[in-house]
Amino acid sequence: MVYKVRVRGIYSTAISKILYDRGLMLVDVSETIAKRLGINSLRGEAADVTIKSDDSDPSNILVIGFPKAVRYVVNMLTSTIPYMITLVPSIGLYSTFKTHVIDKRDGECLVETPVGPAQVVDLNECVKGMELPVTSIKVPLRRGERPLFSSRLRVVGYYAIVGRGSRLTFSNHVRNKNRISELVALSSSYIRRGYSIHWRSNVDEADLNEVLKELSSLVELLNNVEKSVASSKALEVVYEGEAIALLIPSSISKAYLDSVRASIAPTTPYHHQLKGVGGGLSDVVDLLDILSAWVGRDALSRSIKEWLISKLPELEVSFKHLKLDGTTINLGSGKVRAAYLDGGDVCIEVERDVRSRGVYDGIGTHKEVGDKIISKVCENRWWITHTYISPSNIVKGEYININAPPEVLPDGVIKYVDLGVDLVKSSNGACRLIDVGEFRSLIIDGIVREDFINAVLNTLNTLIDSLCVLKSGT
Repeated sequence: MVYKVRVRGIYSTAISKILYDRGLMLVDVSETIAKRLGINSLRGEAADVTIKSDDSDPSNILVIGFPKAVRYVVNMLTSTIPYMITLVPSIGLYSTFKTHVIDKRDGECLVETPVGPAQVVDLNECVKGMELPVTSIKVPLRRGERPLFSSRLRVVGYYAIVGRGSRLTFSNHVRNKNRISELVALSSSYIRRGYSIHWRSNVDEADLNEVLKELSSLVELLNNVEKSVASSKALEVVYEGEAIALLIPSSISKAYLDSVRASIAPTTPYHHQLKGVGGGLSDVVDLLDILSAWVGRDALSRSIKEWLISKLPELEVSFKHLKLDGTTINLGSGKVRAAYLDGGDVCIEVERDVRSRGVYDGIGTHKEVGDKIISKVCENRWWITHTYISPSNIVKGEYININAPPEVLPDGVIKYVDLGVDLVKSSNGACRLIDVGEFRSLIIDGIVREDFINAVLNTLNTLIDSLCVLKSGT
């Protein structure tokens, strides 16, 4: 089966090229990308999978659609694009199963689910032990996010989502007034029979006979799911709904996608890194893309780096530390001590003042008010060095964070994917590894890819050989 894929967002040209070259069918293609690839736009064709930018962070990629198709596409992208984090929830949107109420707490009705206790948002009566079918309406993509469930079952198709409740709603992307009028008429008999219909964006240009055919099938599917869940075991998923995956590209992933895009369209160095910043910088990237057709790539890259170095000292710089479970830690901000090129790479040194007492994590050295933390960051290096210095200018130790090569961005953010294991160097030169257990757990759970594992091992060997006078423990 050839899956149909719709691609949107800042990576749309590069991802479309990857998927097209591997035999997938691109549908609802923008005119720009259709021209670049020399293909038909296939407007009005419904997609098995939609790929788009994540609403909360446009530099991340969201993949959503029918489960088999999503698994196929995600595997294709992650096996092609290097150094990506892939987060796939254990259940998808509209996954349906039978459960029971376990508690009512702070006004929330909680039920048991495959992802732990979770809230049901629309249950009129909440009685401990009560059995009921539920469907997922929000799934956690990152650790710490809360799932949400509904007692109103739903099934999903290309053009519509059907449940119970006698409601009719439309996607904001359905704008054709004639089509809306046709759908109101088509829906009326089902609404009177107690079905709820949400028309999806695909319906705007679809063949009306296909739409009617699918609506009838979805109503039948909903009835079958209701029967199946009634006779199922607790927490047994009887309907998968839509699968969803979050892909977080590292700086290397983005550079690779730059090269793919450059094969079919003028593309500036740092295209996807800069596009991910958003705001007015997007127009600057568009201009740089045009210039890239006339200016040599090395000269343009050097110019962007020089511009970045001139801009950074004016900014307060913050650290965006992306963990492999999808969570983000903001390490605080500091002032720029220096910004320069080292071997052609942008490097920056950031100074942060310590304003509280305690103990430095990992190093075990006392933290005092007046200490300074000097962080040295270079693109294309798999580590960031944090040096802890006393008010009398004595080095207390170094914490070397192992991470994918960082992005030094013109909005003053240093962004990188943390790889779990770190190296600590004490004031006498002795080194030890920390968080090794966490790194091993990530490997066992299949979260860390082989390319990341190899990079971590190579980086540690390099750092230990070059930085550590004494090596104690692991």
